[in-house]
Amino acid sequence: MALLALLSLPCHAAQRPDVVFIIVDDLNDWIGCLEGHPDSSTPHIDALATRGMLFSQAYCNAPQCRPSRTSLNSGIYPFNNGVYFNAANTPLKTAPKTPTLQQFFRDNGYLVASGGKVHHGGPGGVGDNLLQRPRDPKPPKELDKFGGLLPPSDGFPLDTADETMGDYKVASWAIKQWNQLGEQPLFMSVGFYRPHRPLQVPAPWFDRYPLESINRPLEPMVDDWNDMPLFARMLARSHAHKPMHRGMSDHEFIVETAQWDATIQAYLASIAFVDAQIGRLLNALQENPRGRETIVMLVSDHGWHLGEKKHWCKGAIWEQTTHIPFIVQAKGVQSGSVCVEPVSLIDVYPSLVDLTGFEVPEYLEGKSIKPQLHEPTIKRSPVISSYGAGNTAIRSRNWRYIRYEDGSEELYDHRVDPNEWKNLATDTKYEHVKKRLSTHIPDTQAPSVKVQSWFDRYQKAK
Repeated sequence: MALLALLSLPCHAAQRPDVVFIIVDDLNDWIGCLEGHPDSSTPHIDALATRGMLFSQAYCNAPQCRPSRTSLNSGIYPFNNGVYFNAANTPLKTAPKTPTLQQFFRDNGYLVASGGKVHHGGPGGVGDNLLQRPRDPKPPKELDKFGGLLPPSDGFPLDTADETMGDYKVASWAIKQWNQLGEQPLFMSVGFYRPHRPLQVPAPWFDRYPLESINRPLEPMVDDWNDMPLFARMLARSHAHKPMHRGMSDHEFIVETAQWDATIQAYLASIAFVDAQIGRLLNALQENPRGRETIVMLVSDHGWHLGEKKHWCKGAIWEQTTHIPFIVQAKGVQSGSVCVEPVSLIDVYPSLVDLTGFEVPEYLEGKSIKPQLHEPTIKRSPVISSYGAGNTAIRSRNWRYIRYEDGSEELYDHRVDPNEWKNLATDTKYEHVKKRLSTHIPDTQAPSVKVQSWFDRYQKAK
């Protein structure tokens, strides 16, 4: 009944709950409550899950920062707003016409604070209090291996204190906003940058993960690429949808230079560091000097590969690139509950609108998770993830179906193949599964008769 009371809040803005929306950059499922990696330590994120509901099958709608965050903050799918990649000059790009998530709450009586990386690059342009993402200290110039188009083996233990890091400053800013009392309810969006590259955090966080103890992702007994279509192999070799390193893929470079364990170490250290900063904010929220009911939601913008399928970073539509944390704490939600129905970032905007008692606008393309917060077994539709026009993944509770722009396919049964090692797309026994899942692919994502230009450019660049 408490949850129903929350969802029936009166219309007067002053009586509505506060909202704290936390988004983490490039965080995959390597958190304790999702069991993505045996050594990852995320006690504060895990504690939030024990106080609320974990959506264990949550996914991004696009595996790069700009399209993922544009879709989330506008409530419009990438295949309808045309934003598929980080490049600002994407030919299909059309600026979403909908109010952003922050604009909606500001227009409806909320005090809006937005800090760190919430939109691509910063907090966005709407808010009563805005904090641009603070920059981090860097290694000595001659030791800094970071470059956006270089392999991700750029980990470095910084000789600096946590307090000098951007994410520490973002958490401090958010705590200050939380402790400022006022008549208006607060909508606060907080963006934490790590574990985004460069994988550089203070040295003590690296010390938690000695190189000799690193566990690499599991690998199949046979080459994982044996049953993957050519397009998928080319995508696995690419770097952010670009052929890189003069024919050598990220994975080949990292293996050849013996950087696999060190890169995992740096990623784990970055996760542990950002979890501690999130924990500082979550601890402040529990004190609740504002005295209102509070909704807390934590997500990531997309996943990240660390050698699975011989791929690194983002820029693909397999499980590792799309699976994300998604946790909600609200009054009436059973502590420690888990929902296994598929949800995605397109559902964030309508869910927060719904949970605060407003009518969900018709222009929002996602679906509220309010029913699942009350009854987690209520069924939901499969999730759609796009990586360019024509490349689409459909993830249901048990299956992942991928169709690429040249018409090639992948199909994985997660009940027996959680690592997506056995592609069933060419097995005629599963034609009915492919047919059923393909009905969820929008018409605008239909494969072209001729393979689109990226594949052609890749072939020329090999």
